[in-house]
Amino acid sequence: MITPALLHYIAAGIGISLGAIGAGIGLGIAGSGVQGAMTRQPTGNMQSFRAMIIGLALIESGAIIALVTTLMTLFGGIEGITWDIARAELGIGLAVGVAAAAISIASSFVVKATTQSIARQPFFAPKILTFMLISQSIIEAPAIFAFVVGMLIKTQLSPSLDFYHSLKFFASGLVVAIGCIGPSVGQALFAYSACTSIGINKNAYNKIFPFSLLNEAIIETPMIFCVLFALLIIYTPLNPETAFNSSIKAFVASLTVGIGALVSSIGMGYVASRSCYQIALEPSVYAVLMRSNLLAVAFIESSMIYAVIIGIFLIL
Repeated sequence: MITPALLHYIAAGIGISLGAIGAGIGLGIAGSGVQGAMTRQPTGNMQSFRAMIIGLALIESGAIIALVTTLMTLFGGIEGITWDIARAELGIGLAVGVAAAAISIASSFVVKATTQSIARQPFFAPKILTFMLISQSIIEAPAIFAFVVGMLIKTQLSPSLDFYHSLKFFASGLVVAIGCIGPSVGQALFAYSACTSIGINKNAYNKIFPFSLLNEAIIETPMIFCVLFALLIIYTPLNPETAFNSSIKAFVASLTVGIGALVSSIGMGYVASRSCYQIALEPSVYAVLMRSNLLAVAFIESSMIYAVIIGIFLIL
């Protein structure tokens, strides 16, 4: 029989469980990619090994964030766990756990592509490694955002929490959980292509680098929308007379915005990854590819904006 205490422990465990799954898969993908790169080009073994150590440490950070969240849920000092508190904590666990798993797996593809590029261009390894660090740092952002939202939810928890507010807080965690998947997949698609492209044509690095920074920031914007929407849900007061309808609307709005972020980020990542690869093959058409890429991602981004507009209407 599920009790409030059991749901509380499930909420605590789901974060670290998902984080561990993502870290395990991500470390496996990255490690296997490094082994293949080392056997391909012995000259770059030391540089590939250095990239592996740094990359694996960053992949592990998702699980560390999930661990900290779990410990804070277990030992957060809230007395008298109720169904409503446990329900809100489940939203925290899902947000951080899914984000930790998503960024760990996404980050692993960057490490894999980096070591393969170093194998192709061993004397260009320092710049490839720098590019990997920047890409992984951007990919890590959803887990940080999820942790911040989770802690903000936690500050709202008290024994007097009612069903409607707990559903609202669960919705705020859910929009982050769903919304972080798309940016992570999109970043993985793009960063893998960018790192691979540098290995194909190191002379295109000066074009690929600014192109990558711009597109990684654009691919990340749906996640920022999700975080802002989560804050809107958390801090929008419920009218006691319409509390039930408002909490249901918040739940539906979180699904709307989260799914909008998921699909738009994947679409942008796919387009940008293809553009980056073409820049490596033919750097002379950089300006044309940049314009067409920005136009395409602008249209894709509009689907996210439409979802946010509908979500705001539902909340307000």
